[in-house]
Amino acid sequence: MKTIERVCCISCGSNLTTLKSIERFPIYMGVTDEEAHKDIFADLTFAKCSRCNCVQLKNLIPLDILYKEAHTNSVGKTWLHHHASFAEFINKRAQGNVIEVGGAHLHLAKNLEKNDNIKSITVYDSNLFCYGNKETEKIKLREEFFNKENVSVKPDAVIHSHVIEHLYDPFKELKDMSDLIDDGSFMFISSPIIDEMMKDGFTNAMNFEHSYGVTKNLLHKMLRHCNLRIVEQSDFNKYCVFICAVKDSKDLQEDYNPVENESYYHKFINYHDTELKRIKSSLEKEEKAFIFGAHIFTQFLLKYGLDENKFVCVLDNDERKIGKRLYGTNLKVCSPKVLKNYESPIVLLKAAQYTNEIKCDIIENINSDTRFIL
Repeated sequence: MKTIERVCCISCGSNLTTLKSIERFPIYMGVTDEEAHKDIFADLTFAKCSRCNCVQLKNLIPLDILYKEAHTNSVGKTWLHHHASFAEFINKRAQGNVIEVGGAHLHLAKNLEKNDNIKSITVYDSNLFCYGNKETEKIKLREEFFNKENVSVKPDAVIHSHVIEHLYDPFKELKDMSDLIDDGSFMFISSPIIDEMMKDGFTNAMNFEHSYGVTKNLLHKMLRHCNLRIVEQSDFNKYCVFICAVKDSKDLQEDYNPVENESYYHKFINYHDTELKRIKSSLEKEEKAFIFGAHIFTQFLLKYGLDENKFVCVLDNDERKIGKRLYGTNLKVCSPKVLKNYESPIVLLKAAQYTNEIKCDIIENINSDTRFIL
């Protein structure tokens, strides 16, 4: 497989300088039934802009390969709370015909469907039907990547939740969405704040799917570029922001070219250099351990230097993953319920903002004697 080289900065078009490369990183953040020799790897190469310091990946995976399989699972209380909260945020202003870009699981669309002011919700996603989704009177399904040329009904609003970080050319692709709506219409965005995630060492922050460092400054710059004026902004939590922006072509904004502070990237790398030593030391006296997350959480730690032979299996709460193999590894996926069969098992749990939720579930509902490396 040949990767796509990002030749210039997504924000200002300037040259990129390579920072670090993690060789042979698995391209897919999920599980598989196929044999290990079919897994595809590529170098995960971090770079920064020589002018504005925006941190981004230099090597990109062709989209048809990267999103060949679906893995937008949205499992857990945190995600359910997110979708309900974002729907409430949207419902204050949304009406008419709505387009949602992404959202294959339809959690958000089903929340919005209850709004009598919304006539229709057309959802664009390349993996819609693998979740058993069906159209309803309001929800229309388009199993494809969003393309403004394929939109048949002019929208009164455009919505996307945790999509903006997946865009390879975010300024152009956001502009394509903005071009569909008239002045006075709204775009609703839920976006992760990648720099805050990386400051706290979250391994799900930047990867082949999240290929650049989304910051609030960069979000504001993108919206100005698309003639979108922020009318409301609300932090869902430290790592996620909701934005409502109105299309306003007459209110032309002055050039806004913030210089990013790339120190969050260096903090992330330094943290993991130290953290891997601590984890290895904690595992030394353990004959076998468990690791949580059939996802990037585990893949990153293994590629960064952990020995997968230290682990019995990967634990995950998503029933669709149970019994399969974590892509890029030889580890099988099991339900956390297997911990009931062990006396004082030890679990390596580094699941970013979901860590506490997962730990509490294991302690309260599975095995109260479980020990954790957090």
